[in-house]
Amino acid sequence: MKRKRKLRAGNRVVGGYCLKPLFVVGISLLLIWGCEGGSKPAKPTVIKKQRRLRPSSQKKEEKVTNKVPDEKKEPVYTYNPAGKRDPFKPFITLGPKKPTATARLTPLQRYDVSELKLVGILKGPAGYRALLEDASGKGFIITKGTLIGHENGRVKEIRKDRVIIKQTHKDIFGQIKEKEISIRLRKPEEGGVR
Repeated sequence: MKRKRKLRAGNRVVGGYCLKPLFVVGISLLLIWGCEGGSKPAKPTVIKKQRRLRPSSQKKEEKVTNKVPDEKKEPVYTYNPAGKRDPFKPFITLGPKKPTATARLTPLQRYDVSELKLVGILKGPAGYRALLEDASGKGFIITKGTLIGHENGRVKEIRKDRVIIKQTHKDIFGQIKEKEISIRLRKPEEGGVR
């Protein structure tokens, strides 16, 4: 008859032997074996320096020469930034930000200049004013300095037959370029308003 052993929690039986006690015994044997015997640390060797005796005349000369040291001074380096780039300046320069969709834009800045049509020019005591119309027929009255168009356009001048708009934009090299656009008033023969 074979006897069945009752196992406690955490003990495994392999081939009828309990592994946990065997593992503990094996580790303790390794620790004892590792701590026994071993080489003792070697004592550090001390090397004594011997003093040299000098004649008294050499000591006096030495004291005199110590008062006037023979020093070779190295030239002081100074940085000359002429013709060199600033090391703290970033490689990529960020220009003025374009207005985003969330930024507040005037109604005329939401249109491209080519989408607007010059309908009329008025002369008053304050100078000229112009009437622009979009494709849907909505009208806008502009004066000198009014912001207009996508590319930071501004009304530069209003004449009796045209409106001149100055736009600034960046080219592919990052340089800011200015461009003048002229919108002419159409004559009635060209399909303009009477």
